[in-house]
Amino acid sequence: MDLTIRGIRQEEYDQVYHFQCEYLDKETFDDFLRRVSSRSGIYLAAFAGDDLTGICYGCPSTRNRTAFSIQGIAVSLDNDKGYARKGIGSKLLAALSSLAFEAGYESLDVGAADDAGVEAFYIKNGFEPYELVAKQKGNIEIERVRIKDYGSGKKEQQRLREKHSPDEVIFIFKKQIK
Repeated sequence: MDLTIRGIRQEEYDQVYHFQCEYLDKETFDDFLRRVSSRSGIYLAAFAGDDLTGICYGCPSTRNRTAFSIQGIAVSLDNDKGYARKGIGSKLLAALSSLAFEAGYESLDVGAADDAGVEAFYIKNGFEPYELVAKQKGNIEIERVRIKDYGSGKKEQQRLREKHSPDEVIFIFKKQIK
């Protein structure tokens, strides 16, 4: 597959916005425009020819000035097109990592969806878990816990579920890029 990864163009905003809302964040178009026009942010798209296959975006971390936070990454799950599990997500991560490195960041961080497959994706791409966050509806944080590795994190994730009955308990991953 001939794949091109690049920053999105203004004429693609509507298409990318709808893709983002389908797979990731449902936000207003005005909020989307603020995100893509931010000088400190990065918003990438992957194309097979003219076909949008995936997106990846982020901004500087609010918790660590040397880290760049991945806010979203998704690849088309349209079975007819067959883009899933073809390495597009990994290529988007690599491109974002390179741009973050060029901008002077030392690491990437990401809060992974509460899903074992998503967690495995980040581990496969060299990310290491270091925290768990229990959240309730409205993205309200209940508890944040440091962990030493994925195995102990899975046990702690279960403990947090039993303790709080949250909507989700997500892993926070990091990857050194410098």
